[in-house]
Amino acid sequence: MMRAVLSSYLNSLRFQMLFVASLFFIATALGYAGLLSEFFSNALNELQEFSDYLKNFSSCPPWALFFIFFTVIFLNNSFKCFLNILLGPAFGIFPLFSTFINGGLLGFLAREEGVVVFIYVLPHGIFEIPAFLLSAAIGLRLSLFLLSRLRARISGEVVCSGLKEEFGKALNAFIRIVLPLLFVAAIIETSLILLSEG
Repeated sequence: MMRAVLSSYLNSLRFQMLFVASLFFIATALGYAGLLSEFFSNALNELQEFSDYLKNFSSCPPWALFFIFFTVIFLNNSFKCFLNILLGPAFGIFPLFSTFINGGLLGFLAREEGVVVFIYVLPHGIFEIPAFLLSAAIGLRLSLFLLSRLRARISGEVVCSGLKEEFGKALNAFIRIVLPLLFVAAIIETSLILLSEG
């Protein structure tokens, strides 16, 4: 029963998934073309600072180092995806903005470091990017849901809110799909980081 509900919910996200995926790839192309380079450069600097912070733990034993890197990466990505959902109802601005930033950052990084970046990102990206895009699509759906209810109330229609049920479906998809994908992605990304450092 739960699986059927989840499957139906994911099916209802087709339009939103297509939209955020298109935005992500457009932003990637813009970043690679060097457009808005100053904007993406600032985001890349923040990412570099985060990477430098993780290097402070390089003297730890390998198992502890793996645990620290994995935990930081997993929690960071989970938090960003959860924000996509939580802040999505605010007219969908946050999930769309974060999708654009992440896509543009990937393209800009490939421009700066070479297209080999795409190959490096691929092993964990095949899990992380769909999880991120799904969370953005869920946030966008919540936004559209609230807007439709708002329009109905303004026009005087009597509607059942259904917000609790809609958010429950969103949370279910986050726990059962987004988090497991991010978990696997964090394991792969941590392994790649430690292998490249070692």
